[in-house]
This record gives sequence, C-alpha cells and structure tokens, in this order.
Amino acid sequence: MKHEPFITVENITVRLWDKLYIQNLSWQIHTDEQWAVLGPNGAGKSSLVRALFHDVPVTKGRIVHHFLNHKNCSPGKEYGSIGYVSSELHRDMIEQENLQETFRNFSGKLDEFITVKSILFNDRSDHVDNLAYSKLDDVCHRIGILDILGKPIKSLSVGDMRKVLIGRALLKSPELLILDEPFDGLDVDSRESLSELINGLMKGPLRVILITHRFEEILPEITHVLFLKAGQVHSLGKKEVIFNKEVIGEVYGLHNNMIEASFPVDFLRDIKHSQKALTAVKDKGNDAESILIEMKDVVVKYGDNVALDNFSWSMKQGQNWAIIGPNGAGKSTVLGLITGENLQSYANEIYLFGKKKGSGESVWEIKNHIGFISSELQVQYPSRISGFDVVCSGFFDSIGLYRYCNAEQRKIATNWINAFNINMLSGQSFRKLSTGQKQLFLIARALVKSPPLLLLDEPCEGLDIANKSKVLEIVDLIGQYMNTHIILVTNHKEEIVPCITHKLDLYHGKIKFMGAITTTTTK
Repeated sequence: MKHEPFITVENITVRLWDKLYIQNLSWQIHTDEQWAVLGPNGAGKSSLVRALFHDVPVTKGRIVHHFLNHKNCSPGKEYGSIGYVSSELHRDMIEQENLQETFRNFSGKLDEFITVKSILFNDRSDHVDNLAYSKLDDVCHRIGILDILGKPIKSLSVGDMRKVLIGRALLKSPELLILDEPFDGLDVDSRESLSELINGLMKGPLRVILITHRFEEILPEITHVLFLKAGQVHSLGKKEVIFNKEVIGEVYGLHNNMIEASFPVDFLRDIKHSQKALTAVKDKGNDAESILIEMKDVVVKYGDNVALDNFSWSMKQGQNWAIIGPNGAGKSTVLGLITGENLQSYANEIYLFGKKKGSGESVWEIKNHIGFISSELQVQYPSRISGFDVVCSGFFDSIGLYRYCNAEQRKIATNWINAFNINMLSGQSFRKLSTGQKQLFLIARALVKSPPLLLLDEPCEGLDIANKSKVLEIVDLIGQYMNTHIILVTNHKEEIVPCITHKLDLYHGKIKFMGAITTTTTK
C-alpha cells in the first residue's frame, strides 16, 4: 500500500463544555499505518478520536480527511466512512432505550423494545435489501452474535454489546474503524477471536485506531503508537521505537515499573479510624462456619435459555470468592440473584445473611448490606450530578443522590475520594469525566458504607495501568484487613488478588470448579 496521507490533524484544540481536553495537537496518519492511542485516564484519548468524525467540536486548527477528497460526504460514523465503537456509544443507546421505554409505558406498548437486529441496521431493519441481510449473516457469524439478534439491547452483557457495536460498524464497510476499549467485557476466547478478525481486516484497506489500557490488547498489525498525557502529545511514532518501558514509565507515572504512590496498610487504618462501624480485622476463626450466602438447586431461565442449571453454592464468613467463566456462563446472573435485581431470585431457595429471600425483606434492606460495582452500572448511572454526589449516593444505594448527607458521611466520602486520588475531579459533573475516572468514583461509591459484602463485577474495566494497580491493591487490603467479604467477577485471571480464598468457575450455567484456591487451581 502506498505511503500517502490518510488523515492530517493540524494544531487542534478540543473543548467539551467548559474544559479544554486537547490543546494544540498535531498528528498525521498515512494509508499504510495502523495506530494505537495510549495514555492515562483523562488524557484526552476518546476526545481526540471523536474529533476525527466531528462528534466533539474543534475550536482551533483543522482536521483533513484525505480519504474523503473523492467523495461528496462528511466524515462521521453515520455516513459510513468511519466506524466507531465505545462505552459512550453503549451508554447513549441505553439512554435512548430508557426514553423510548417511558413513551411505550404511556402508550401501553409494553411488549416493544429495541433489538440487536434493529441496532445493527440503525433501527430501519424493515427497509434493508437481501444483499444487506446476506452481509449481516456473514458479519454476525464472524463476530459471534447470530444467536442474540432478537434480544433486547437492555438484556445484553457489556461483552455482547461490544460485539454488536463492532458488527454495526463493520456493516457500513468503513474506511476507518475507531475502537475505544473494544475488548472490555469479553472472555478469553472472545478476545482472541475478535483479535484475529480485526488483524485480518487490517491486512486489507481498512485503517484502524485502537484505544486500550491493556497493553496485551495492542494487536500485532498495529504499526504506530501515539501517547497522550494531559491533552497533549507526549510521544508518537513506530511501535517498535515508541512502545518501551521508559516512555510508558513517563506517561503513566511509574518508577522502575512500580506505582510511585503505593498504598500502605496505614491507609486502611486511617479509613477505619473515620468509620467507627468497622472492626479492625476479620475474625476468621469464630465465624468460619457462619454462612453469608447459600443457593440450593437454583434454576434461572429466559424462555428456552438456561442461565443457571441446578446451581448450588455457599459462601461463609472469612471467605472471598472469584467467579470466572466465559461470556454467558452465568457470572452476572449469580450477582443479580444476590442483589435482587434478578426477580427469579424469589422463585428459588436462596439465603442471604441467614434469611431466606422472599421472607419479607425489601430490596433496600438487602442492598444496605451490599456494595456493588459493574460496567452496566456506569452505563446506566445518570450523568448530571457531581462526582462527589455519586460517591455519596452509595450510602443510600440510589442511582443518583436524592437525600442529604450528614457531616460524617461527607467526611467518609472525602476519605475514599482522596484514597483514589480523584479529589481534583470531585466537583465536576459525572458526565464530563472519562470512562476510567467514572469507574473510580463508582468504586468509591461501593465502599463508602463499609458493606459486609462487596460485589465487584469487572472493577478494572476502563482503568489505566496505574489506577488498576491502585484499585487492586485497595481491594486486596479490604479483603485482608476489613470486615468486608468480597465476590470478584473477572475475565482476567491476573486480577484475582491475594485476598481471594475461593474460586467458582462456571460454564453454561453449570459449575466447572468450586473450592479453595491453591497453586494448582489458580493456573
């Protein structure tokens, strides 16, 4: 392929609301190049790529799309020239569906919903020709979403929704495909198959820009890397030259491959001092036989789809569990049964904290004992309140803040915000934060009430390497030194922290392995 200009970015400044996210940035992509855009949370990566298709305003400078010079169209994801996949797009679609759902409730059309197929064809699947349907079948087969075409989008996991958005982008036959954290929510096999698909596409005329926080997700066909820091170019060039330990250390604030500001055990002592309800150390001896959670022969079905099949499991005091397994194994279903978000929990024999579910307790009484974080929560959380209020909402288990926090609660919220080093962002609107920054506030939200049970569903999604290390260290310290028991759901086994004592491995709703973690079971 010829070495010709594909896109030229000349000295641009990007403003979102009242903040400059990119300042005086220049960059050029050529027709024979594939790029990865890297940098810490809040560096401006997503704002930069969104500027490429006019999704955010460029207040200074210009962007030239050389590959559109021969076409009478504007650059944009809706024109087909640029395909775009991101968590922001996922959130926007869920917000649109929530609004449509409100209208349907008023009109009595309760059985209508936006399906995967309608998303793939931009809600106009009734006007699509046979050729398009043939292409749909091919793309869905390659992505692995043929069996979910009729599902409502609100029922999809984050991983399945990523696949749908990628399929939607590919159906437009774009010349540029922008992938913002495309592997989030995907299990190992799905990540490998998607990597093979994207690598294959990059060998043809398609140009790709990949944003990722996990360096192992930088695909082999990526030829160049752009490092951003604080809205400006730190370094850029060929991958084999730029992508090295020295540059990574400078960009992410690492020293000798370690996080500069590590958290000692004293950090938890400070937090415990301000939270009088906590005890100093878990008593793993006296309460070893006390059962926190018990599920007996649980069955969860959605039509012919069995999510959990005769599932029996218990969690005792002193135990911290990791739940692993491929997409669709039933991991999130287990969490939904615990929180009560899955209504089939009341049709099964489930005990929480010594009480049978459905014996008179309210959903709010259950949630009062549980801290919870998931990718779906970030997608669904309202975005027009401050980061500080997001954290405070954890005291009341509300999506949004509708009650007044007293001085002690505000002090506790401040302590957790300081622990994650996001105090400078706490006054900003939640919607103005990056995906990783939002995740940190939601993790702090899950911790403020010192819950007896902490449910962490992919807590590290969207976090850069420094913040991921920080979160995992804090989670481990909580699991070891505080009166909180942890259930960790992850598709990344390297994120199973030392405090995790037991593992539950699921496959298609059945238990593949259940028991204490040893040197053999962690492999």
